[in-house]
Amino acid sequence: MSATVSIEHVTLGLMGPLAHTPTRTMSVHCVIFQVGDRVILLDTGFGTREMLEPNRFLGAETLLSLSVVVDVRLTALRRLKAKGIRPEQVTDIVLTHLDADHAGGVHDFPNATVHVSKEELDAYGDPKSRGSYHPHQMADVSKLKTYGPTDEQWFGLSARSLPLPSELDAKLIPLPGHSKGHCGVAYREGGKWTLHAGDAYFDTRINFLDHPPGLPIEIAMQALPSERVASLGKLKNLRSRHGSEVSMFCAHDHQEYVSWTDGRGRPDPVNVFGGA
Repeated sequence: MSATVSIEHVTLGLMGPLAHTPTRTMSVHCVIFQVGDRVILLDTGFGTREMLEPNRFLGAETLLSLSVVVDVRLTALRRLKAKGIRPEQVTDIVLTHLDADHAGGVHDFPNATVHVSKEELDAYGDPKSRGSYHPHQMADVSKLKTYGPTDEQWFGLSARSLPLPSELDAKLIPLPGHSKGHCGVAYREGGKWTLHAGDAYFDTRINFLDHPPGLPIEIAMQALPSERVASLGKLKNLRSRHGSEVSMFCAHDHQEYVSWTDGRGRPDPVNVFGGA
């Protein structure tokens, strides 16, 4: 008998605006899975350390350039506690990549196994690799699983299956460019596939144009320019060919986030700014 599955879309941080787009607020779109007694997070947003000591753990440049909203109530730890979920109940955390707004909260869940691509962890270990990595994020992680290349395919894209409950059928989908080991995360939701594309794109209204302009944040933060463009091309092809089979969202398009919460009758109580 299958376990009961609950899937909730939440923002575990707020930033913005996204320059040269209609987006005035950037969510940090994450997912909370409850499968039977297990609680699994897809990305963590910023953690309590970043929110309680932002200058120390994020730095003034990040705070200013991303217009980070400093509010510990937005963290995964506080949001789960508000739902009656204790931190030790979180068994697994799946990460699209290791930037602070996606992996900052891993230290709040010391019992969880953290799942990430091998390429991303290798890049994180290289101090010259990426300015937005913060060494403290992974320092206390004792349970870590990495995933290298496989022969598995998912709608024509490379895939790496995750050892999570079969009800989710979760997979890492390599989409390098924003970072060296950046991945989307595919899972089943309501009998249909969903793909969290992470930071492979930032604005669905702009990135999926026939000839999309490069957004400043994409160019400034890309680790591999040609790979980033290729990954976006893969997502365009996926949406064109399999849009009826796969729903897609990214981390920071607030209009998308609202459609997955308010638009589906499950508004997020911390969606304090509303609109786009």
